[in-house]
This record gives sequence, C-alpha cells and structure tokens, in this order.
Amino acid sequence: MRILRRLLPVLLFAAALRAETIDRIAATLDGQAITTSQILEDLRVAAFLNGEKPEFGAAARRGMADRLIEQLLVLREMELTRYPGPSAAEIAEPLRQVRARLPEEAQFQRELAAYKLTGQQLENALRRQVTLLRFIDLRFRPEVQVQESEVLQYYATVFLPEIRKKGIAPDPTYDDVRIECEEALTARLVDKRVDRWLTEARARARIDYDEDAFR
Repeated sequence: MRILRRLLPVLLFAAALRAETIDRIAATLDGQAITTSQILEDLRVAAFLNGEKPEFGAAARRGMADRLIEQLLVLREMELTRYPGPSAAEIAEPLRQVRARLPEEAQFQRELAAYKLTGQQLENALRRQVTLLRFIDLRFRPEVQVQESEVLQYYATVFLPEIRKKGIAPDPTYDDVRIECEEALTARLVDKRVDRWLTEARARARIDYDEDAFR
C-alpha cells in the first residue's frame, strides 16, 4: 500500500485562459488533502467489492471522507513507527478472492468498466486494506488478552442468543465453538481499542472539510 501524499486540485486551462476545476479538495488532515476524486473512486471500489450499486449521495461522500481521514491517520502512524508492510502474498490473496468471483478475464474487465475502475485502482485499494488490517493486527491485538470466564460469558450472552435468533438448533456446545467465541470476543475488544485510538488521534489532528464538496 502506498503512503498517500499531498494531493493538489487538477486544473484544466481552456484556450481562453479560463481555468476549470475538474477536481477539488474536499477535506484536509493537517494540510494533507483528500480530493473528491479519491472519495468517488473509493465509493466505486467499495460498491464493486460488495456487488452493490455505487451511492454518491452527500452522506455517502462524507462518510467515505471520514474513512479516508482515518486511513491517513493509520498510515501516518505506520510511517512514524516503521511498522512493516504486508508481503506480496498477503496482498495477492484478496485480489485472488475477487478474481475467483469473476474468473473469466473478459467478465472481470467488463465489471470493472461498469464501475469506472481499472485493475490498478482495485489492486491499490486492496493493498491499502491489507496494510491497514496488518497494522491493526500488529498494533492492537497483542494488547488484548481474554480470560476463559470472559469467553464463557460471551458464549452465553452473545453467541447463543444470536444462534437462537437464526433458528439454529440444537445449541452448539461451548467446547465446539470456544475458539470461534474467543476470536469474536477478541475482535470486538480490538475494535474498541482501535476506535479509542482513532478518536484520540482525530482530536490531536487538524481536520477541515469543504462543506460545499458534500452538498
């Protein structure tokens, strides 16, 4: 995954020397720009990966801007603390999974074109996701240690009620799903630590939005 650097608006100058802005800065993080084209591209990638129609409304664009700001905060932390990036194999795996859904090259290219994406844009987005997940795994997971009593409580108060809502019977025994419950509880606690870290990191940063970009 590349470290996102400062992006400037792209200007197209007409013959009459009138400049027309074809991209604009929608938000900044300590002066580092997030452009509307970045936001729209990531919305198209997310829709492509989820098999959904892209949503470009104001709320969707603002939500993606917030996610891009959080990604920049993580990437900046990775750069400062020199966390290792993912291997080539780690990056290739999610792309392989996407390609498995569309195994024929012509079909894959048609689907990309329908979302106005290139293969490189998709690969870049997947690389970014893998890098962010790797950072979270290395930075926050070691801080979380769950006790057997906590896993038992999760099994009784969260896992079983969710299973019963789905109408699955009979109830799986604790021994059968202990590892699954431990992993789910760990992931929940890691998410809380990440959320807390992001809240603190956002509070330390200067974040500005061009509200006109989200109208």
